[in-house]
Amino acid sequence: MIELFESIINNKTILIIGTYYCVPITIAVIVLFFLKTSRDERGRAIIGKASIISTIVFIILVNVFAKLSMRTPMDFYSMANGVQWIYNIVLTIQVVAILIYKKIE
Repeated sequence: MIELFESIINNKTILIIGTYYCVPITIAVIVLFFLKTSRDERGRAIIGKASIISTIVFIILVNVFAKLSMRTPMDFYSMANGVQWIYNIVLTIQVVAILIYKKIE
C-alpha cells in the first residue's frame, strides 16, 4: 500500500494531470457560488451543508497525508502532488455535494 502511494505521489505526470483538472473544477465552484439561485437563504444553506462535508474531508485528507509523509521521503513533486490532489478532491466533493443538495431540495 505504501509502495503504491509512493509511486503515485512521485509521478510528475499525475501532477500535471491534477493541475489541468484544477482549473475547470475551480471555475465550477466559483460559478456555483455566484449563481443567482445560490444567493437566497436556501442557496446559502445548500452551500453551507456542502462546505461542512468538504471541510471534514479536507481535515481527514490532510491528516492522512501528514501521517504518510512521515513514512516516505518527500521531495518537491511529492508535496506538490499531495497538496494538489487534496485540493482537487475537496473541490470535487464540494461541487458534487452542491449539485446533490440542489437536486434534493
